[in-house]
Amino acid sequence: MGRQQGSPQGELPNHRAGLRHECRFGIFYEPNVYTGRDTYSQFYIMKSGLGRVAVHFAAPRHEGREGVLRFGQYLPLLKLRLWEVGVACTGSRIIRFSLWLILLVFGSNMNGQDNIKEYSIVVTKPEAEYAIEVDGTMDPENVEIDIENLGDQPVVDPRMTVNGLYDWYDVKSLLNEITQGCKTDEEKALAIWSWVQWKRFQREAHDDSSLNPVRGLNGYGYGICGHTSAWLKCLFTAAGLKARVWELTGHTISEAFYDGAWHMLDGNVKVFYLDRDNKTIASLATLEHDKWLIERGIHPRDPWFRGPDSPERNREFVHYIISDKDNWESDGYDYEIKKPYTMAMTLRPGEKLLRWWKPVLEKFEGRDKDPLVPERYANGRLIWEPDLKRIDMRDYINVPPIGNIATRAQDGRDPAIHIAELQDGDLYDRASRFTIPTHSPYPIVGGRLFCTVVREGNSSLDQAEIFFGHPGLGSGDLYSYQWEKGPENLGIDLDPSFLKYGVLYDYSIGFTLRGNAKSNPPTQAGVDHFRLVTDLQLSPHSLPALSLGKNVIHYWDSSAGPKTVRITHRWKEVNDRRPPGKVQNILRPSNGGEVETLEPTLRWADAIYPDATDKVADYQVMVSLRPDCRWPLCPTLYQNVGSAKPEWKVPASFLNPGTNYYWKVRARDEQGDIGEWSNVFQFRTGTTAR
Repeated sequence: MGRQQGSPQGELPNHRAGLRHECRFGIFYEPNVYTGRDTYSQFYIMKSGLGRVAVHFAAPRHEGREGVLRFGQYLPLLKLRLWEVGVACTGSRIIRFSLWLILLVFGSNMNGQDNIKEYSIVVTKPEAEYAIEVDGTMDPENVEIDIENLGDQPVVDPRMTVNGLYDWYDVKSLLNEITQGCKTDEEKALAIWSWVQWKRFQREAHDDSSLNPVRGLNGYGYGICGHTSAWLKCLFTAAGLKARVWELTGHTISEAFYDGAWHMLDGNVKVFYLDRDNKTIASLATLEHDKWLIERGIHPRDPWFRGPDSPERNREFVHYIISDKDNWESDGYDYEIKKPYTMAMTLRPGEKLLRWWKPVLEKFEGRDKDPLVPERYANGRLIWEPDLKRIDMRDYINVPPIGNIATRAQDGRDPAIHIAELQDGDLYDRASRFTIPTHSPYPIVGGRLFCTVVREGNSSLDQAEIFFGHPGLGSGDLYSYQWEKGPENLGIDLDPSFLKYGVLYDYSIGFTLRGNAKSNPPTQAGVDHFRLVTDLQLSPHSLPALSLGKNVIHYWDSSAGPKTVRITHRWKEVNDRRPPGKVQNILRPSNGGEVETLEPTLRWADAIYPDATDKVADYQVMVSLRPDCRWPLCPTLYQNVGSAKPEWKVPASFLNPGTNYYWKVRARDEQGDIGEWSNVFQFRTGTTAR
């Protein structure tokens, strides 16, 4: 048997058997069945996101010897916690208990999983396009997207879009999505500002690289004002605009330069301020000396709930900006902004990337530093379990020049990865070394290693040790195989190592091996099987989501040779509720009509609501100078009404006489479902309007 470093103490009478096993859906077991000296039985469940269950059971070597099976697990789908359940059992009792648990798991998930839809396709060409039709009454609940390498060659940079969206591979691809249809520099700046505010919420990531939008928006989807300003500067610059970041007293903002002037755009507070001409977005320099431009604005905390400020909140932002002696331009974010981050990755043979839209694993960066759970995040997994009988591992492990490692494909010997020239304890004693590297474009927040380590001898020279990172000297920091010989099946928790080093995007599992050439027969050491599970954090906004109706998916990768990739989409169709209908008719002013006030009240007919069990709770209105009403004239003219009353009065001081304005409205129901925007309506202010 071996010794696992960092195992919990005091849990079980025999710590040497403290092996860890884990399911694919984040259900975690630490079972132990003792059946005699240095013998054990393994009983664990592996469970997928669809409720499929595989039970793995190894019978005791000595039947009739009693042992203890202990659980301390949370089963999120069962809504059940089994705390330290002790079961005295023989082999037959364990089997009866396993059957009961299988029935419980299946029975508890029958109703919750039967409406999940699945579409799977195998791709063998460099590109593929296919369509998925989603039924229901509104956009589905996306559940999971998997990409799996079924072939013998690596799959390089797998990418996809759904209806032309969600290719966030690098800054350029982000910008292509954000600025679709934009022609002028002002349109590009407003598109970037508007897009970013819908893809984030307020929380700081413990990861400096999240200041870059590729890392921050794919991996987290949250950041504070410094992050948001850095993202805007990066995207403005990539769009061909000059941009800069300002540090204020207690806040950070960004500016873009177009049409011969600077314009302040605050993506964190979702605000910009109009100059006194009620057309031009003001610069920070203008705002520092004209606080009225700030005082008349609103500073929304939420993309939907957009209403007038409290006096305290308004004063807060006035103070941030007008204290010009404390405002200074910062280039401190440039060191991350300028890095060419991408979502590049390679799926090795037998490897798959699973991404969920929810925090299935309940793991997030910095959870040891800030236990407050993020408002919104998701998890994913890289799972690599290569067929070592078929794959030559020389292309996928790192062996130093004097590593002294060979593979089964290289010399036909076992184990699959083993010592090339056995140590003799005399002239040659250096341990053989290799590492298994893993890279993820998403932040890594945990993991597990399952492997079969072989130690044929039990002399003091024979050795098999496992490390997090590159192999070092001394005993293994993850596992050291001692005392016995033969194959050892291990399950090792990597979470403590990831928490120790913080957010990582690359890591290695290292092995040191020693055999004994002087034994009779000579004894080997090596690895005969492994399954490496890497837990990821990601932003659900970045995932290729299906929507109601026809979805056209375009897949491509950069693989040089033949490949076989399986792509699987899973989603739940929504049939039990409907969003509010579109507002069809306006009451006042008439469409295209003229008003003689600069504070008109906009009135419309109630939205048609198709669901008799629900009703409209609120409306949201946007007023713009643009005929397409793509962005508001200013954030103050983009507000929710605050009730189901179908009218809204335009705030004072924002409209000019003799000007055409465009507006639209949409409804929100009591469940939070939001209807479509209405068609764009128009009114004109009279030349003498006041």
